[in-house]
Amino acid sequence: MIRYILLAPRWRKVWADLWGNKLRTALVVLSISVGVFAVGMVYSSYLMFQRDLAISWAAASPASASLYADPFDEELAESVRSLRGVKEAEGRRNVNLRVRTAGDQWRQMMLIAIPDYAKQKVNIVRPQSGAWPPGDGDALLERSSLAELGVAQGEPILVETAAGRKRWLKVTGTVYDPSQFPSKFSGSAYGYINMDTLEKLDETRQLDQVNLVVQPGILQGKDTAPIKAVGRKAWSKLEQGDTTVSWLQVNTPGEHLMQGVINALLLLLAVLGALSLLLGALLLVNTISSILTQQVRQLGIMKSIGARRDQILRMYLTLVGAYGILALVVAAPLGALAASGVTGFMSEMFNFESGGLELPLRVILVEMAVALLVPLAAALWPVWCGTGITVREALNDYGISGVEARGRVDIWVDAALERLKGLPRPVLLSLRNTFRRKGRLALTLLTLTVAGTVFMAVFSVRASLYSTLDQAMEYFHYDMAVEFAQSYRVNRIEQEVFRVPGIKAAEPWGRSAGRVLQDVRKESEAEASQNVFILAPPADTGMIHPQMLQGRWLLPEDESALVINTEVLKDNPHLQVGGPAVVMVGPRKLQFTVVGIAQGILAGPIVYAPYEWMAGAVQETGRARTVQIITNSADPQTQSVVGRALEEHMKQNSLRVKNVTITWQQKERIRSQFAIITIFLLIMAVLLAVVGALGLTGTMGINVLERTREIGVMRAVGASSLDIGKVFVVEALCIGVLSWLAGALLALPVAALLSHQVGVLFMQNPLAFSFSFLGVGIWLGLSTALSALASLLPAWNAARLSVRDVLSYQ
Repeated sequence: MIRYILLAPRWRKVWADLWGNKLRTALVVLSISVGVFAVGMVYSSYLMFQRDLAISWAAASPASASLYADPFDEELAESVRSLRGVKEAEGRRNVNLRVRTAGDQWRQMMLIAIPDYAKQKVNIVRPQSGAWPPGDGDALLERSSLAELGVAQGEPILVETAAGRKRWLKVTGTVYDPSQFPSKFSGSAYGYINMDTLEKLDETRQLDQVNLVVQPGILQGKDTAPIKAVGRKAWSKLEQGDTTVSWLQVNTPGEHLMQGVINALLLLLAVLGALSLLLGALLLVNTISSILTQQVRQLGIMKSIGARRDQILRMYLTLVGAYGILALVVAAPLGALAASGVTGFMSEMFNFESGGLELPLRVILVEMAVALLVPLAAALWPVWCGTGITVREALNDYGISGVEARGRVDIWVDAALERLKGLPRPVLLSLRNTFRRKGRLALTLLTLTVAGTVFMAVFSVRASLYSTLDQAMEYFHYDMAVEFAQSYRVNRIEQEVFRVPGIKAAEPWGRSAGRVLQDVRKESEAEASQNVFILAPPADTGMIHPQMLQGRWLLPEDESALVINTEVLKDNPHLQVGGPAVVMVGPRKLQFTVVGIAQGILAGPIVYAPYEWMAGAVQETGRARTVQIITNSADPQTQSVVGRALEEHMKQNSLRVKNVTITWQQKERIRSQFAIITIFLLIMAVLLAVVGALGLTGTMGINVLERTREIGVMRAVGASSLDIGKVFVVEALCIGVLSWLAGALLALPVAALLSHQVGVLFMQNPLAFSFSFLGVGIWLGLSTALSALASLLPAWNAARLSVRDVLSYQ
């Protein structure tokens, strides 16, 4: 108490403003805290991601490139290590099969056999718990697959081999393999076995994948061209060993597999932080205006006894600085906790190891700058204007007296209200009061409008993601596709397919993998040509309906014709309709003429060739590697049952099935991936909505203070507490509806821009834009609800004022 008395009067007033009105202090601190929290969370998350991803990825000694081929002997993998530019090379075997989950459902699983777990040097798999290495007949589950299968360590799992035999494997531990896409994304579970277990799964003791690391000296930053060049040499080396290479996967040096997706999510979080900071600053401007509005007469008294403008300015800026320090104390630890939560969620989702909570000094310094400099900058103008009032103006202020209808907006509002005389008087008063302080209204509307625009745009992005997915799935008008481990005669495939009940139509297709060359020269084979999938459907197929952008689709009389999709065109800009295309399939260089370009969506680089010609070119005439099927039922569960029965029937009849893809399941899996994006966007929208609601609460609190004497006049002429409260509630609802209208108008262009950017960030292609009217409707409901809630406390305070209280108001 003694220390308080010893303070100079101006600083005692600062303390009184901080402590005397705790609700107002909490509102100001909260408004600053929102921006500090968002910036701290985003920056901390970014630093934690960079730290954790780098550590997890580097610890795995990741491959520079991986080649996938038909089974080959271990000696061939060893020969790749001897190539110039290769530092390390190791082989693996991948076995695709089905596994029964704890829910008695069958799903896809990949079992990976590593020749020597003790000597791993590339894409290192590390033990997490249980036995190490896997014993004969045992399996170690990748940690991201444990929850997906619903099994625990020590329990057996039932798998079904490509030959149709069922085998039990015991789960004896868990491992961590950063080189695998998380099970949530790939839709496949991962297990690790030894080479002896291959024979129990009806597989040969051979490899089908080579992971290689290039010499550091040939790397050129993030450029993948040197890695591709070495990868082509390894490709040729494997093909010289009489095996067919199907794919070359090249990794960007030093980047995690999911780095692109994570960077895109971080960018969305950064936008969230910037918007939250902006809206927090606008909210602070309104709140500081509130304080100055309440203390206009105090300003006049201070000036009348000799206070200079610069002294008053320093006093109020000190008050703002105190608010900033309190906000920093609140927001800094919350931002660190939120960043730790976000990082933990992302590490689980994207399968990297989280290093836990950390609050680096640089984050604290940035938060201090945001907590102090941004509020001071935001408050400077309203404080400067507020302290410029003269003594006479200040002492004559009664809140309402200084507000007169002068502008066109006021004239329009008065004219509109003249036509609405049938409305209750409190409602008319609310409508008029809404436009009384147009500057304050503009700031409040801006805050709510930005929040509403982002909210509605998020729903449109969600709708665009699903629309893009629907378009991608519409390409393929079949219910399921069966891929075989080798080619089989077409008539045999069709005969076995139609023996399964529920099948309506079936089309066997050719399928290969190759790479697009610049030309037919020998030198082109070693250049950085691109991988492509080659699909060879019948020319008159009814199971694929691509969206043609240029040229035409395949015709029955076509021979060496080729249709490419836009994904192929991005990597091979030299291809054009009417021009030549050279595709290398195994040792063969196939020469085509490009007859059309189709839109590629979520499908990867695909080229389409006529079945008859393609089958002859790769010496598989009358044979196919896949079959596309339409069932008699549109029910998803029925299709799953038919798919399972079809797979079992094929295996029982000695057709080795590599994979069965059911269209609706694939669609749901991609939807779940999209859900991660929409969750982050919705977090952004909800946080901005909270900021907007806080801004409206502050505005309504200011209005109550300004109209204290007006409330007294209403009380004196018989207005009830309900009527007075209704004035402020209706006014808040008007502001909410106005912000909804403005947001709805802005939502269309913002949603189109956001959808385009999200598509480019996550899929390297703009999304098929679809505007969500559902989002517009939901925000209308939310904005009115938030407006009503934001007005309740100010309306309650106004309704409790008595005539004696308001007439004694100073």
